[in-house]
Amino acid sequence: MREYEMPMYRTAKAILHREDDVEDAVQEAVCRAFYKIGDVRKPRSFKAWLMRVVINCCFDLLRDQRGIVPLELLPEPAFTAEYDTALDVRESLAALGENDRLILTLYYLNDLSVRDVAKLLGISEGAVKQRLVHGRKRFKDAYEAREQEGRAVSYEE
Repeated sequence: MREYEMPMYRTAKAILHREDDVEDAVQEAVCRAFYKIGDVRKPRSFKAWLMRVVINCCFDLLRDQRGIVPLELLPEPAFTAEYDTALDVRESLAALGENDRLILTLYYLNDLSVRDVAKLLGISEGAVKQRLVHGRKRFKDAYEAREQEGRAVSYEE
């Protein structure tokens, strides 16, 4: 289960925004997976099945929290160029819509194949490819906009 910690976390983070909610969803997914492990039809599709469990837990949590507005409090960490780039990527990803964020996270961060993502989301492989194309473009636009904002601020100082 250790090898799936980061993919589970990234998948939950793509849907949920609060760290506490992400941790709750992943913990619930581990419990559900433990009790439902017999439902896995093919051992090689375990990762895709597990990601589906995580997604379902996230949506269950969102349904339960409907109407609650979370407040995100981010600590001010020490800045480095590498951290700054990672933060820009994370914030650009967070600025995307849920569908774009989820498809990019599953494919790029969790290393799932187009076929596995299609099965996981219940859509065709062609739809996955199309969403990846559109999601990449929107991510690129969001990232470049953040970069332009950063340059504009540094020039003004």
